[in-house]
Amino acid sequence: MNKSILFLLGIALLMGACKKDDASNSEKLTTGQWKLVSSVGSFTFNGNLQTVDVYANLGACQKDNLVEFKTDGTFVSDEGPTKCGSADPQQTTGTWSLAQSDTHLIVNGGGYNFDAEIVEFSDTKLSVKYQTNNGGIVTSYDTVFEKI
Repeated sequence: MNKSILFLLGIALLMGACKKDDASNSEKLTTGQWKLVSSVGSFTFNGNLQTVDVYANLGACQKDNLVEFKTDGTFVSDEGPTKCGSADPQQTTGTWSLAQSDTHLIVNGGGYNFDAEIVEFSDTKLSVKYQTNNGGIVTSYDTVFEKI
């Protein structure tokens, strides 16, 4: 009988050790702050596909910005140590939600307004794709954030 109990205990421990303890996308998103590390935009102009490294064209005052997603569905966007304009607010706020079985991140406010498809999501990296329409020119963005 002791061998049976030890065997069952061993199986239970083995199954517990093999079980993945992955955090949900919401949990991953709401722990820590996120920083933009890459963004590339693509659009068609006069019949030609144009690609722009948006991140490379940002100023240092934009590259140090941080965003923190809160568990209540709000976010805080912070200008970081370097503000672009002295009159700019240090922080702006907005709302976020996950949609379509956690495959889309919807962000509104704080200068942002998009429905982004989540391409890759780990504890430290968030890669999204989204589109904007400015004056009839549709631009597709591939953007990557890293947790700091």
